[in-house]
Amino acid sequence: MQGEGPLCGQRCAFVRLSRCNLACTWCDTPETWDWRRYDPAAVTVRAGVGEVADWVGGVGVDLLVLTGGEPLLQQPGLGALLDQVSAQVRVQVETNGTRVPEPGLADRVDLWVVSPKLANSGMPIERRLVPAALEALRATGRAAFKFVVSDPAVDVAEIAALVGRYGLGPVWVMPEATTPSAVVEGTAALLETAAEHGWNLSTRLHVLAGAR
Repeated sequence: MQGEGPLCGQRCAFVRLSRCNLACTWCDTPETWDWRRYDPAAVTVRAGVGEVADWVGGVGVDLLVLTGGEPLLQQPGLGALLDQVSAQVRVQVETNGTRVPEPGLADRVDLWVVSPKLANSGMPIERRLVPAALEALRATGRAAFKFVVSDPAVDVAEIAALVGRYGLGPVWVMPEATTPSAVVEGTAALLETAAEHGWNLSTRLHVLAGAR
């Protein structure tokens, strides 16, 4: 089940890829990239494209979510996977918006959920914001932009500035929360602000349900 963003609540198959080019302080999947704390041999499984495609086909859903980590670090493999599954399922790719998709890949993804990182991520701006990548993803016409909010008093102004500067939209905002109570509190804190700015509001359904 997709827990957040534009397709929240829809049945899906998740393929989570390892490695990321960022190291956000609040990342809730550090096991995909933080090899100082995690042994990659213990937390990852190496699988061929055909094996992954067979698994997706056997799940029996019509939506595949490719997430990470940062999936666009593995673009040749993504293209090969789409060759085998795109006729069977819709494809959503979750990306941090710092990598330009290859031409052969950009038009074969049904929905790009792009999550540019704010200052609250702890990442320097030159690493977390890549204008060429944001423009390339926006130009697909199939991108939604999702922002993680830690402190509305600070983050909302930053989001508004980025949206205006790069022409991003449609926009979803979501609380940075890892417990059900924090999700409820954070969602309530964003409700009026999202409406005032013309943005969409995402909860974190998987956290509310007690899953990761």
